[in-house]
Amino acid sequence: MSPESPERAPELIEPAPEPTEPALEPGRPAGRARRRRSTALFAAALLVAVGGLIYELILGTAASYLIGDSVLSFSLATGITLFGMGVGSLLAGRLRGRPATVFAANEILLGLVGGNSVLILYAAFGLTRIHWWVFSAVSLLIGILIGLEIPLLIKTFAQFGRGSSVELLSRVLALDYFGALVASLVFPLVLLPQLGLLRGAYLVGALNVAVAMVVLRHVDAPRRLVAAGAAAVVVLMALFCGAGHLERGIDARTYGDPIIYYEQSQYQKIVLTQYGRDMRLYLNGQLQFSSLDEARYHETLAAAAMTSVDRPARVLILGGGDGLLAREVLRYPDVEQVTVVDIDPAVTDLAATNPRLVELNGGSLNDPRVHVVNRDAFGFTAEGGRTYDVVLIDLVDPSNEKPAKLYSVEFYRRVEALLSEKGVMVTQATSSFFSPRAFSTVASTVAAGQPDSRVLPFAVNVPSFGEWGFVLSTRAPDLVLSHPLPDGLRYQTMEEMRFIVLDHPARLLCVSAILNRVNIVTLRAEISSSRMKAVLFLDGAVLPDTMIRNTLKLSNWN
Repeated sequence: MSPESPERAPELIEPAPEPTEPALEPGRPAGRARRRRSTALFAAALLVAVGGLIYELILGTAASYLIGDSVLSFSLATGITLFGMGVGSLLAGRLRGRPATVFAANEILLGLVGGNSVLILYAAFGLTRIHWWVFSAVSLLIGILIGLEIPLLIKTFAQFGRGSSVELLSRVLALDYFGALVASLVFPLVLLPQLGLLRGAYLVGALNVAVAMVVLRHVDAPRRLVAAGAAAVVVLMALFCGAGHLERGIDARTYGDPIIYYEQSQYQKIVLTQYGRDMRLYLNGQLQFSSLDEARYHETLAAAAMTSVDRPARVLILGGGDGLLAREVLRYPDVEQVTVVDIDPAVTDLAATNPRLVELNGGSLNDPRVHVVNRDAFGFTAEGGRTYDVVLIDLVDPSNEKPAKLYSVEFYRRVEALLSEKGVMVTQATSSFFSPRAFSTVASTVAAGQPDSRVLPFAVNVPSFGEWGFVLSTRAPDLVLSHPLPDGLRYQTMEEMRFIVLDHPARLLCVSAILNRVNIVTLRAEISSSRMKAVLFLDGAVLPDTMIRNTLKLSNWN
């Protein structure tokens, strides 16, 4: 039997070392340094949450300025960005390297892309035909970079010894949601009106890079990354300072004429251009008037109502913050008081102080008979308490959901309650040629909201806009155009007014357009002494009564 060999000590397998914290700064207690890092990371979580939502709002706002459809713009901006965030969250697990360093690099890239997003979109919409592809690509890239933030932050906390827990995740998500609330308040109330879209984007971009630099301060980061972050801050702040020149250059190409005034108000982007004798006002990129032919529009709108009342002493103008409609109203000698209700004080202040606009509107907003109220027209009409002989509605077109309430049955009911016994209302009603459905809808809505009044749709040609529609509503149809026009009109005469309001078949253009759109084969009418009855056929089938009634309302066959 062989002697027993001596026992060998078993090998000890040491557990894998846990992630260690970065070296502490010399001379500082570990607890204090740890608290400072935690505070910095939680602050970073809050700031990136604010920036993330602001980027979504910036993308939606920029697209709405450029295409005029805010519903589509914000829907696409939100949808594509959220999809990108999902993609970014999935990609976070595939990234290699120290989480804090990767997070900082992500913030630097997000700051550069997000900061220049507005400039990229403006250039794409103004210079290319692939703007929707550019918009989608920018929204997707920003979404991916935002989606990487929270997973990388959680990993960074783990790198600094906090571990990964439900409590930690809940705190980070809570900060994310709180940051979204802050962003939703800061963007419309501070950022957009004070800085504008382009400067606001550069400021948020610089914020992202600043967050990256704070994180890099607590880790042993590569010098190249620190240098890239510093360079990004310098570039973004330089672009921030020169944003005004950049925006004016882009807008000059977009609008085609030299810009003489630019302002981003709380409500809209205001641009005034001048080329020769032609001065134009744009609100959110939409043309409001051209000085060469605006009188044709404003003279018609004012004359239709002011000549249809025995003594138009009190006049209410809803919209018309440029003062041009007030100028026409003040021509009538019976006018004692004019109330102009416009939601944006920036527009009314511009019309009252800008020398070129004051010259064009005749200083109407500075006339002692004119009282300017900066309020929402819908809310103003709800107050009641006063009556007016004439109500003129010169609001923006119902091209998106915001002004939709100003073209509702409820709104026209409120306006009717403000009218005197024989008062008259006239509203602009979009293009009767390019938007016949919208024109017909406005006319039908007025008729539904004011059932005791006679509704007269009519149109006039304004070269800058084409055939433009209006709708007149009155309880005293025998007074329509019964009084003379004032002196000083450039275009309108009583003969022409009678022609376009009472005799011109242009008010039937809308009917014709709708009939053609649905390919109506036959229109049969039986005429009696009192009214016209019609039966409409579409491919041999009788159309519903509702369509018949809506169609007949357009031409006032009632």
